[in-house]
Amino acid sequence: MHTRQPTLSSRLRAAPSPLAAAAALAAASRPDRVGDPVVQRLQSGRTWAGVAASAGLLFAYPLAESGEDILLGKVMDVVVGCGIALVAGLITLSVFIGMARPSLRGVYVRRLTGPGTALGVIALGAGVCGGGVLLGVKLLHAEIIPWADLRDAGFLAWLASFLVFVIVMLIGGIVLAVVAVFTLAAGVFALNSCFRVGDVHDLLPALISPFLVWALFALSYSDGPEVAAPPLVRLAFLLGGPLSVTALSVWEIRRLRHRYGVTMGSALGRGGIPEPTYAPEPTYVPEPTYAPEPAQAPVSGYAPAPTYAPGAPHFPVPPALPGQTHLPGQTYAPVPQYPSYPSPAPNSPYSR
Repeated sequence: MHTRQPTLSSRLRAAPSPLAAAAALAAASRPDRVGDPVVQRLQSGRTWAGVAASAGLLFAYPLAESGEDILLGKVMDVVVGCGIALVAGLITLSVFIGMARPSLRGVYVRRLTGPGTALGVIALGAGVCGGGVLLGVKLLHAEIIPWADLRDAGFLAWLASFLVFVIVMLIGGIVLAVVAVFTLAAGVFALNSCFRVGDVHDLLPALISPFLVWALFALSYSDGPEVAAPPLVRLAFLLGGPLSVTALSVWEIRRLRHRYGVTMGSALGRGGIPEPTYAPEPTYVPEPTYAPEPAQAPVSGYAPAPTYAPGAPHFPVPPALPGQTHLPGQTYAPVPQYPSYPSPAPNSPYSR
């Protein structure tokens, strides 16, 4: 049967987008974590409300800085926020795991792969972007390719090298743009999930988020204003994020306690009903192989029918008659006749 091989265009369409890959690697994704849809919708609504407020502020008031400076400032806010979230996450995780009972420490330590993945993805993307930009700058300044020597070697050699250089720069620029979008999106998702600390325990994001947003508020307030807005409007705009995040975190902790029974005491295993410890899956034991059954001896044939001695009486089989389709079977001796008794007299009581 002939199967159609996938083409390059179909493989590119099937490949995940940078945003989807960043969300899969930098957002909390532990399978058995408490995923309250109400909390998730409120968090998404708060995020979009913040985006709408920022856009409205930019359109309502004139810019106090250039667009490039504002964009660079937002990128720096993401970078600084990731640094604050990283430090806060490390401190919180260390204290949280250290205060937990020994039976739960192993479980929480094994769940650190989620925060480690988010951190590693962002560090790798930043390293690739930084190295690519540095390499591109060196190539543009002719610090790697000796263009003067290639020009002396001949026009064809110089033209071939220039075409290869243009192709490499175009491919490298596309790759760097994709990696930059992926890294920036991963930083945003990691910032919202506090570097996937929710994979360790469901209470940790609600505990770290208020500290993170108030630290960002202090940094934003100390910087110069991005728009020429009145001080009260700017202060209300800056306070909207920390206050909403803090209120939502307090409500989330209360909802986890009353609706799902998740408390700090149960998380640490020091009060109430401790959280169950998950035993590792048993190792696979291959099924035993059994020796093949011995081959059975062939069944001996039945003994041949006995032959009659010469002269022994037997019933001969008559020949077939004309029009007879089969030979008649063996004839049998007639049925013996029993003697008949006379009928009873007419006046006998048995003659009824």
